[in-house]
Amino acid sequence: MWQKPICKMTRFNPQKIYAHLSYTIKELSELLAINEKTCLRWIDEGLRIVPDSKKPILITGSDAKEFIRKRNTKKKVKLNRSEFYCLKCRGPTRAKRGSIVIVGNMKKAICSVCNGKIRKMFKPYQKDYHIPSNPVQMSIFNTNLN
Repeated sequence: MWQKPICKMTRFNPQKIYAHLSYTIKELSELLAINEKTCLRWIDEGLRIVPDSKKPILITGSDAKEFIRKRNTKKKVKLNRSEFYCLKCRGPTRAKRGSIVIVGNMKKAICSVCNGKIRKMFKPYQKDYHIPSNPVQMSIFNTNLN
């Protein structure tokens, strides 16, 4: 059966794996929709297997979950407040001046380096509110009490 090739930046969902079960390479590959060679490559990269399991090779669910979580966190990019994630550069960049557009809970703009699309998700309470210049102070009391 032909499967769509997976790029290097794919993150896998560790919640599909039960921690208390053990899996063969074939079961793990079917569960995560990956090739069996990928599982063998992960074993070479440090995924622990059950000791003394030759055929079939067994992998505990808790070890697989831990390995995938570590693998996923390596690919996350931490952004500063003024940075966006560029889809072309594959990294944090700044936006071109005046190109920022807010759509729902996402800021979209144009990359200052490659002119590609950049974006950043934010929560409603993290919005940059416009602060008006010098507030006008009005007095409702008469200061002249003679």
